[in-house]
Parts: sequence; structure tokens; C-alpha cells
Amino acid sequence: MRSYSRSTPAIAPLRTRPRAITALISLATTLGLALTLLAAAAPPAAAADLLSQGKPATSSSSENASTPASAAVDGNTGTRWSSTFGDPQWLGVDLGATATISRVVLRWEAAYARAFQIQTSDNGTTWTTIYSTTSGTGGVQTLDVNGNGRYVRFHGTQRGTAYGYSLWEFQVYGSGGGTPPGNEIPDPTTASLEATDGPLTTASYTVPNPTGYGSGTVTYPTNSGSYPGVVLMPGYQGTQQNLQWLAPRLASWGFVVINVGTNTLTDDPESRGRQITAAGTQLLALGNAAGNPLSGKLNGTLGAVGHSMGGGGVMAALRDDPRFRAGVPTAPYHPNANFSAVTEPTFFLTCQRDPVAHGNTYAVPWYNSMSQAEKLYIEVPGDHLCPMTGYGNKAKQGKWTVSFLSRWLRADTRFSPFLCGPVRDADKNDASLVTRWMDTCPH
Repeated sequence: MRSYSRSTPAIAPLRTRPRAITALISLATTLGLALTLLAAAAPPAAAADLLSQGKPATSSSSENASTPASAAVDGNTGTRWSSTFGDPQWLGVDLGATATISRVVLRWEAAYARAFQIQTSDNGTTWTTIYSTTSGTGGVQTLDVNGNGRYVRFHGTQRGTAYGYSLWEFQVYGSGGGTPPGNEIPDPTTASLEATDGPLTTASYTVPNPTGYGSGTVTYPTNSGSYPGVVLMPGYQGTQQNLQWLAPRLASWGFVVINVGTNTLTDDPESRGRQITAAGTQLLALGNAAGNPLSGKLNGTLGAVGHSMGGGGVMAALRDDPRFRAGVPTAPYHPNANFSAVTEPTFFLTCQRDPVAHGNTYAVPWYNSMSQAEKLYIEVPGDHLCPMTGYGNKAKQGKWTVSFLSRWLRADTRFSPFLCGPVRDADKNDASLVTRWMDTCPH
């Protein structure tokens, strides 16, 4: 190491330096200050967008019906995808268009991956690895990556436990990708929400072989893109006619709606809940299959609306099937049921003069018991039939239902003002329209 003698001459004080050196030092100081100011004024780099949430997801396998691929991209850390117990396994998401991928976050349940890759693809067939490890630790893994593709997948080659692979969330960040859910829908207004039809054109499709329920007619947007699915369930002795008014209305606001006929007209609420689950399963399967008009239309998120015993069935589906992320039970009926464990957003629509399923008997006790859920309760004039086709104020009922499901199935906060705040108050404070209103605002 070179050493310096104590006799090394010191730099002369500034006052004794040559004028040229002083000028250079002054210039450097000025430039340094300018660069500092420029750096302070420069805008920060744009934050990466979450591209994967709500997009179509597929996997090599699922452990069971309650752990589907869609649960890993639904934004809910209480639901998860899990695979069968074997290697290899994969979970993929379709971003809708080519995107630049900069970060992937894996939120593991206890069953994690020891060895895995993150891969991208333009066509869903040929894959490029942009991250690889053989020493995964589980927990929450945030991976800085650099890649491009429409499709992004986790590909596990060695499990970290004896179980499968299980992710609460698979989050892909970057820029580009397909249009976020809801962006093709114009900003809602009171007039547009109270109109019979929304902004999107729709078409219908009859399910050829209903599985686990009686019949199904699907109304869907003809626009390109993928949407949440909604199951409509009639009440006792009811048919698809019960909620036929709602199917095209919802579809024209960006939902794929299956209007269900039951196995028998007298099926009880628990049976109707199971049929809601079966219809949701088949709706998602049609979205994942080729050769039908619903192919690619479903984004993996599900909701349900039901009347009377069908409303009781909606509550049962929310209680038992984590794929259902929001529900609208109308004039719901289900004797001796406990729904305090339901945590998903729920909109109870009841009828003031209902002799069959008055809100005080069923919906209000359920509402009060659901301490962890976002909730809306609206009672309107009319008897038990008030939510059915041909009864009640459909402009208002449609506005509330579309807004609630848009807010909670599509995370579209543009619809919140129609449920919370001054815009809502025009309805809430109109005694001729609403006889009781409760909510958990702000959403």
C-alpha cells in the first residue's frame, strides 16, 4: 500500500490558489448544484401496474372445486389455488395482450415451491423462462423480473412439502396488457344505470347439457374481453322468468349471466345453493372451452342473485363456495339458517309488505350477524314478488344491483357513488321509494 509522508505539501488555501483553479472549482460546484436540483425535480419512475387481477387463469390441476386457478388472481388473500399432490404443476394467467413484465409476487399458503420458474409466452404454447430458483422459501416472494408476453405462468418442478402447490395470490406487475376489467364501460350515470339496457350489446346462448341444475340460458356481452359470471336463481315454484328482467341488464354492463331453471320447482334453499355452485362451475368450464360463444368470456370471478328460496340459495353459496365473491339475495327465504360466517359483500333487497319472507324474519338478522362483510340492505314497497319480473321499480332495482356487483365483482369504484354518499341519498331519503336502508359505507 502506498504511504504518504507527513511532509506532503498541503493544498493551498483558496485565497492563494491561481485564478484558473478557483474558477474551475466554482464551475464544478455550480454544475453539481444544478444536477442535484434536476435530480430532485425529475419525476419518479412510473409504478408498475397490477396486470393479472381478474384476468382468466388456468392451471395444470386443482386440488378440489374450492381451490380453482381463478382464486389466485381474484385479489382476495382468503381464497387460494392449490394443485394436486405431484410434480410438475403450473398456474397461468392470460393478460389479454402482450405486456412488459417487471415484477411477480407469489403469496404462498403453507404448501410452497422449492424449485420453480416464472415463464412468459406470446401464444400460450412456447415459453420463455424469466426467473428460476431451486431454493424457494415460501411466504411472500417478490421477484424482480424482465420479460414480455401475453401469458405468464408459475411452473413448479419441486414441491416444498408433501402437499401440492398452493398460492393465495399470483400477482403479475408491469405495463401494457389487455384492457383492465371495466375500462370498455363508459362512466356510469344515474340515467344510464336506470335505463333498461347498459352500454354493451349482448347475445344469448342456451346451455346444451346442464349439469347439476335444470336448465340455463346465458346472456353475455358480444364485446371482446372477459367478464365476471353471475348466476340467477329463481324461488319456490319459479322458473327463469322470475329474474329474466335482470339478465340482459347485467350483461349489458359487463357480466356473463346464466339464468337457471331448477331441477324441480320445489327444491329447498340448500339444494338451490348447490345448483348455483353447479351452474357457476359449468359457466366457468364453458369459458375455458373452445367451440362455444362463451369461450374466453369468463374472467374466473363469480356472483349470484336469487329470489325467495333462490335468495336463501345465494346465501348458502356465499357460505359454502369461496368462488362466489358477492351476492344479491332478494326477498330471501331460508328457515333456521346461520350465515354469520359469510364474509363476501352481500346486498339484501326486501319487500315492505312481504308475508312470506319479511326482512325482519330473515334478511335483517343475517345482515346483523355478518360482522366481517360489506353489506347493503334496501327495503322497498311491495309484497314478496317485488324483485321479480314485472313487479317493483326496475329502474332503481337495476341501478342498485348493477352498481353493487360492478363494485365488488369488478372492483370498479366508479359505481360506488350510487351506493354511498350524496348521489345515493336521493334514493335513500325518498320514502315513497325506500322504506328502510342500511349499509356499511364508505366502500
